[in-house]
Parts: sequence; C-alpha cells; structure tokens
Amino acid sequence: MLNGAPEQPFFFEARDIYKEYSTHGSLQVLAGVNLRLVAGEMVAVVGASGTGKTTLLHILGALDQPSRGQLFYRGENVFEKNADQLAVFRNQAVGFVFQFHHLLPEFNALENVLLPGLIAGKKRSELAGYAEYLLERVGVLNRSTHKVGELSGGEQQRVALARALIMKPAVLLADEPTGNLDPKTGLKVFELIRELSETLSLATVMVTHNLDLSRRMSRCLTLRDGGLHETRDESKDS
Repeated sequence: MLNGAPEQPFFFEARDIYKEYSTHGSLQVLAGVNLRLVAGEMVAVVGASGTGKTTLLHILGALDQPSRGQLFYRGENVFEKNADQLAVFRNQAVGFVFQFHHLLPEFNALENVLLPGLIAGKKRSELAGYAEYLLERVGVLNRSTHKVGELSGGEQQRVALARALIMKPAVLLADEPTGNLDPKTGLKVFELIRELSETLSLATVMVTHNLDLSRRMSRCLTLRDGGLHETRDESKDS
C-alpha cells in the first residue's frame, strides 16, 4: 500500500508452484516456488544440478504444467487457458533461449529469426524490418543470409536471441545460454542479453551455473529443497 492506494499486481508472478513426478515412485522437484517479476529486471537462478531449474523455466514458459500452483501474466492465470491459448502465450508473451541454439539448419539466420512470426500467421513483409533490426542489434546482420552451419557458436546463439525477441515478448527465459560457449564469447552473449533486457524492458530469468554472471544481474536466487531463496553475495561482506 502506498498513500492508501491499492498495491499494483506484478505483471508476471508464479505462486506456490509444485512439480511432482510419479513415473517410478514419487519425486517432488518443486515445492512451493514463488517468483515475482517486474519489467527491466534480470534474475539469475542458480543451484546444483538436478534441483529443477530447467523444470521451473519450462513451467514459467508454459512448456510444462505444474502439479499445482498458479502462474499469472498481466492478471490472468496462464494455466486456465486452453491448449490454443497457451500456444499463443508461448509464442507472443515469452521468448526462449536455450544452451543449444535449436536453429533449423535448412534455413539461414534471417529465416530462423522470422519463424516465430510466420508461425503466428504474420507476413514476412511485416516481420523483415524488425528481424533485420534485431540481427543488427545482436551484431550478425552481415551474416543474415548464412545457413546455421556457416555460423560460429557465438553467432548461432546471437541469432537464437534475435529469434526469441522477434515477437516482442515481455518475458525472456534463458536456460544456460552461455554454457556451450567459451568464456569470452559467453560473456559477450550475456552482456548482449543484459543490454537488450534493459533497453526493451524485458523481465529476464536466466538459469546459470556461472556465479560470476549471476552476480551481474538484478537478483540472484538459489533453487534448493524445492524452493527459491535469495542468494547471499559473500563478496560484498568482505
């Protein structure tokens, strides 16, 4: 509450997210995860392997559904949507960047960036200008007609980032986007993600094992025992 005014809701919020698997007995991965995001912030999620970081990202992006819990986007409960509406949410509200770029090798860089928009039913002529702008922003416009196999690892990840942004999403979910790159290239890709998060007012959640990168973000959360916990930066205590 501020001066008696009602508190404004966060535009993206996960509430009490649980995820359990019962294929071979019962395995609880997430146990009451809560996360609130505001535009323009960059949140790191760290934790040991197998704690459910990728599972959490998949739920935040509606690639998977929780066993129970709610996910709100602009006041609407995402998991109350039907399959077609969820597909629209994934296509338009969320951008995904993974450790492996998942670009289609039969297409060139520009065509890969255009794909989410074409899937949404937009015309190439509507998308081409913004796609070229994004390729310029990520520094690979001069490689736009090159097939995936003709691009370096860093260039491929830059193209994947441009593809994630073509639909002008509000949320960017990144799963170890620098994990497959050498340290120098990885840092460049990270700085690019951070710059675009700020200038495009994205709410970015990045899963990473790189603690140095995690310290450069707005917040760092550790996933352990099924929940998210604020990560203490001991370097600031010395």
